[in-house]
Amino acid sequence: MKKLYLLFVLFNVTIGFAQNSEALQKIIQQQELDWNKNDMKSFSQAFSEDAILINFLGMYWKGKEEIITQFSHINECCIKPTSVKFEWIDSKTLSENAAVAHIKETLTAKEDYAVPGGMVKKGTVNSKFITAVFEKKNAVWKITSMQVTQVNAPPNKPN
Repeated sequence: MKKLYLLFVLFNVTIGFAQNSEALQKIIQQQELDWNKNDMKSFSQAFSEDAILINFLGMYWKGKEEIITQFSHINECCIKPTSVKFEWIDSKTLSENAAVAHIKETLTAKEDYAVPGGMVKKGTVNSKFITAVFEKKNAVWKITSMQVTQVNAPPNKPN
């Protein structure tokens, strides 16, 4: 009987972890849709009120309101002329109320646009990796911390 109970508990835990992963993936899928619709307010709703986002330039944004504000500041120059694709890599449930996920971001320029220090040409594609920490409060998952890392090709070897 103990073995049957243990098997039942393990089965329920496994199902719970799979459901967590599906719920987290839906959040990231919604963020992709929001980015591509150019709706940064909706995009930012995935974050908790006290979330921290460190973008690929190393800028530290604390709190949902600052995240919304910062995205609105860069929207015209750097978000609107792009499209994004988020590819779920993996996730790990840390507890029933905490999980971490890894996502690959592929950003494509839909048109030429200026950024500090240069121009990005239409068709330019760059990749980033995202580490997102999720927390569940009141049965709702939110991103509590996100780190975005630019992927750069290694330097060319001198001839």
